[in-house]
Parts: sequence; C-alpha cells; structure tokens
Amino acid sequence: MKRLAMTFVMAVAVFGLVYASGGTEQTSKSAGGQKTINFLAVWGGQEAEVFKAMVKPFEERTGIKVELEATRDLDAVITTRVEAGNPPDLAALPGPGKLVELAKAGKLVDLSQVFDMAEFDKNYSKGWKDLGTVDGKLYGIFAKAAIKGLVWYNPKTFKTAGMTPPTNTWTWNDMMAYAKQAQEKGLAPWAIGVESGAASGWVGTDWLENIFLRVNGPEKYKNWYEGKLAWTSPEVRKAWEIWGQIIADSKMIYGGSNYVNSTNFGNAHEPLFTNPPKALFHHQASFIQSFITNQFPSLKPVEDFDFVAFPSIDAKYAKAVEGAADVIGVFKNTPEVRAFVNYLASAEAQAYWAAGTGALATNKNVSLVFYPDALTKRAADIMNKAEIVVFDASDMMKPEMNAAFWSAVVSYIENPKNLDSILAGLEKVRKDVYK
Repeated sequence: MKRLAMTFVMAVAVFGLVYASGGTEQTSKSAGGQKTINFLAVWGGQEAEVFKAMVKPFEERTGIKVELEATRDLDAVITTRVEAGNPPDLAALPGPGKLVELAKAGKLVDLSQVFDMAEFDKNYSKGWKDLGTVDGKLYGIFAKAAIKGLVWYNPKTFKTAGMTPPTNTWTWNDMMAYAKQAQEKGLAPWAIGVESGAASGWVGTDWLENIFLRVNGPEKYKNWYEGKLAWTSPEVRKAWEIWGQIIADSKMIYGGSNYVNSTNFGNAHEPLFTNPPKALFHHQASFIQSFITNQFPSLKPVEDFDFVAFPSIDAKYAKAVEGAADVIGVFKNTPEVRAFVNYLASAEAQAYWAAGTGALATNKNVSLVFYPDALTKRAADIMNKAEIVVFDASDMMKPEMNAAFWSAVVSYIENPKNLDSILAGLEKVRKDVYK
C-alpha cells in the first residue's frame, strides 16, 4: 500500500505540472460561480477516495463542484430516479446492458456531441468505442477496467520442475502440453474454485467466454450474449467441450469437482503457493493480484507470482481480450457536465485510477509509469495492444440468462455427462427471456 500511495502522489505531481503549463483549459471557468454536478456510483472506500482526489484538480480549475452519491443498489436507484424525472447528472451504470436500455429509451446524452471524436478515437480502441455505442451513437465511456482470462502461475514452481514458463504467444495445445508435464511432476495442472455465494459459477463463465471468443470471434460472441445464438448451437457446444478437456477431467483439477464447486474464487489460487506447491496454473482476472498479496503478503510480483494472456485457439483471434469496466452514462447536457465528461475521459483523470487502485485505464494514452507494479503495467499493455476488446458476455446477458448461466456452470462441473440437458435448459431460458 505504501508503494501504491507513492505512485499515486507521483501521478498527481506529474499531472499538476502538465496542467500548470497549459493542459486542457476547455474545462473553462465560464460556468460562472459555484455549480454542482451529481455523480451516482457504487464506489465506496478506496474507490471513493481515489475519485475525490481525481476530481479535485477539475474542481480547482473550473469552480465546478462534483458530489459523489454512492449506493449499493445502483440499478434500482437509477431506475427510480429516471422514472421520477430526477436522474443524476451522470452515473457509473451497473453495466453495458443498462447503458443500452437507457439509450434506447432516450434517457442518455449522445456523447458524440460532447467529445471531439477525432481526439476520442486517438485515445480509445475501437473495441471500447463499440461497446459504448448504441444504434450508431456513442452513449457510454468506460473507465477502471480489468482483463479477464489471465493465466497465473508461480515462477519458482517452473524453476524447481525444470520447466520454462509460457509466453503470451502460447496456444491451447501448448497449455495442454504443460498440463501433461505438470502431471508427470506430481502437480495438478489447474487450481479452480467457483464458489461465490448467490453468484457461484461466474468464474466458469469467464473460462467459457474466453474460449468462445477465441474459437468463434467477436461477431458470434455478440450474437451469443444478445440472445441471438442458440445454446444448443455447435458454436456454444464447442466452447463447453473445450473447457471440458480441463474441468471434466479429475486429473486436471486440484481436489476434484467437489473442491472446485465448494472453494471460494478468492481462495482458489492457494494451491499454487503452498509449500510444496500443489497446482501449476490458475485462471482469473487481473484483480486477483490483490487477493494473492493479501493472503500471501510476502510474495513479490514477477518473482513469486506471474501471469500470461489466455492462450490462442484460432490464430485469427490471438490478440483478443475480454474485459470488464465501469461504464459512465450522461443524463444531462449542460456546460458543466460536458466539461466534466471530457475530463473523465482524459488520460489525466484515468491515471488516478491506475495509480490509486491498480485498475486498468481504457484511455490507451495513460502512461504505464502510473501503474503500481510490473504486472499491472503488463496487463495494461496487453489491454492497450489488443486488436479485439469485448465485454464480459454473461454481464451483457439479461439477468435471468446470466443467473442460469452461472447455475449451469456449477451443474456441469458436478456432472459433465449432463451437458446435453444443461444446454437444453439454457436454451429454454433464452427462448423465454429473449422474446
């Protein structure tokens, strides 16, 4: 935490110098007097503190005050306020699905009228722009992202076993070869845990989404989460069958299926770091780094734990990335809000998230210097260089479909032989909710 704080201070200092020498004064003081912007989000704790630090230079330059209104029941509060005709000025929405819903209802501001789009395109990849676009218009900007689909490992386990760690150019076949070597060394190839209370199973959806994307590509991926592709289709079935090469084989997973279904996702990495280690790989998003260091505070990034990108399956989609991020929608088109949204999308503002939370900036021009350690820098670099960026598919599905997907993962782990009935059940849900 000390190093993180120092990095954050450095970010503030560097950007303070940048803006003292000119910066983007389009966030002008012409608003006149004290104006207040209401920003609704779920952020609390460290996230709220970073947000307040981030908006401080904006407030000082413009005379506009930004008030963060935090709520844990974000979807319900936004829905109620919009229906009552009293929406916030802008909000970090529950997800892209809510963005689409509000945009189609005519409740959000078209951001192509707010941004200099030529400049916006220099700062954001086409993937993030497409995710914020509804019916050809930009309605959302993404911030504070995480990469899903990273494969974590203990470098010292590889060294002890006389194995060379994988690289970001590895393939699924390479990964399976590593699994065979691990078994020969007396290690379980994978440590997996999908327990997460009412959301148990979501870990498995990340596996399936990364596989589906790398087999079928982004267009079919979109059709899948939009409910246009049957769960009994060859494309969906193939993703489950490929994952089955791991999850349906008791020799591939530490502890067997009962262990996987009963182990909380936040502890599932543990077998990699026991003495001696019991497993070789762990699949999880970039945010798991904080879980690892909290449980094993003596471990050092790169030296004691490391990661590579999810392996390629079809070379056409080798540089695809599945991510998750907070999406911001704008409800009121005022000069103050326009100035603030431009600031939120800037490299200056997003550097605060990188330095203060270790989250990944979606603005690709945020310098890697602001990330707190080598692994977070590498995750940001993977995100910046991705040719295809998609959002977590289950999060994009309708709530009923998402919940059924989570449950289906748990059922499949328990009994993989039931795949036909599991997919048939998911298809029934799809037909019911996507009418």
